[in-house]
Amino acid sequence: MSPSRAPEVDLLRAVALYGICIANIPYLALPFDALAVPPSEGIDRLAAIGSALLVHGKFFVLFSFLFGWGFGVQLAAAERRGRPARETYLRRLAGLLVIGIAHAFLVFAGDILILYAILGLVLWTLRNASDQTLRRIAMGSVVVAALAYAIVGAALTIPLDTILSPEPSGYLGGFNDALAQRAGDWVLAFPFVLLFNGPLAFGAFALGLLAHRHGFLEPGSAAFARLERAIPWLLLVAIPANAAYAATVTSTGLQALTGAAGWACLAVGSPALASVYLWATVRLARTGSAGDPGMGRVSLSGYILQGIVAGLIFNGLGLGLHGQFGLAALVAMAVLVAVIVDVALRVWLRFFRTGPFEAVLRRITYGPA
Repeated sequence: MSPSRAPEVDLLRAVALYGICIANIPYLALPFDALAVPPSEGIDRLAAIGSALLVHGKFFVLFSFLFGWGFGVQLAAAERRGRPARETYLRRLAGLLVIGIAHAFLVFAGDILILYAILGLVLWTLRNASDQTLRRIAMGSVVVAALAYAIVGAALTIPLDTILSPEPSGYLGGFNDALAQRAGDWVLAFPFVLLFNGPLAFGAFALGLLAHRHGFLEPGSAAFARLERAIPWLLLVAIPANAAYAATVTSTGLQALTGAAGWACLAVGSPALASVYLWATVRLARTGSAGDPGMGRVSLSGYILQGIVAGLIFNGLGLGLHGQFGLAALVAMAVLVAVIVDVALRVWLRFFRTGPFEAVLRRITYGPA
């Protein structure tokens, strides 16, 4: 079995995509002003607290770790073939950027592929970095993330009506209306993605590359054994840090300093809990009871199709249900969307060797077959 088809990796990608779907669906289904005000009571408040504790910021870290791991796979494959990896890798990033731009303006303004393409350029400079350098970058990313999250947390204490003016959503109109709305939202969304995802994503890239070097996902790996021994300590950090963050994002009327401090806790809580998810998913994969993770085998298609299916539910070109559901219902709908995409891709892979968007990326990377 090739490294890219390791069952642990496929299941990790699938788990990350399920979590990412739960995190992203509210941004596809609700206007910004509704997202900025946490529910005050009932099941929606419980859903908001649960999402903040268990979902926010955790699964993109896991997915970013796998991006770094995949970079290591690409370097190793190029070395085996005796060919330089630079041109292929840069063409792949260019393809990712093109797909990301289309995704951002046609599907989801909160797209992360553009950020991955940009950070991927910086990752190339680390291909020969020492293990110590990669570890330092990973630790430094937590510090940078804490500062970035503090800025976000302080900014979100500003009264909403001084920033946004409630207007009818273009997502409920036709194609041109939705495109214009998405373009306007991207202007706000990309700086948020840069602050929220950028630092920890790059740190996870570095750790993923380091993990590939040391055979982290291979049976009997000493590095994985060290992670397993650290699980109690990671939980000791993750639980209070994520609880502090959850208490902050589900409260109103906070002072800027309190908001900044609560958000900064996520910089520690997110990678700590993501590491626990990593360990648990690898353990599950090795039991052989997880089944066929369709999205995990073609994760780019899984990520994009989640947004397309959600658009058919919430946009005016589909069912037009934008702004009609609370957070609890959206969590259930996100799981349903992820299941639909997962099953559809399992069926697709019975007839095709790769996913539809992987085929596009491959054509950009390698040219016509």
